[in-house]
Amino acid sequence: MEPRVIRAGKANMFLSPVFSGTVATLSNATIELYNTDGALGAARGAAWGAGLYLSREACFSGLELVQTQEPKPSWKDPLEEAYLQWKNQLETILSNI
Repeated sequence: MEPRVIRAGKANMFLSPVFSGTVATLSNATIELYNTDGALGAARGAAWGAGLYLSREACFSGLELVQTQEPKPSWKDPLEEAYLQWKNQLETILSNI
């Protein structure tokens, strides 16, 4: 899967520019942050899935785009290196259990 855009509420982890920049960079997708949170997004998604809305556009109407985060190409290599270091340390720890 190669998403081009990830839409989320500007809440919780997405309040952090580092988190948003990391997700955007590693997924190579633009992050669109809206004036909502995960609970309301889940409720709207469930209502759409249950057929209470005629379209995705109708389901998510009324939400305001408040921020966009583009991938940061200069972050990609350092993030991937940090992940590999973490993964190697985790595997070492787990192999000693």
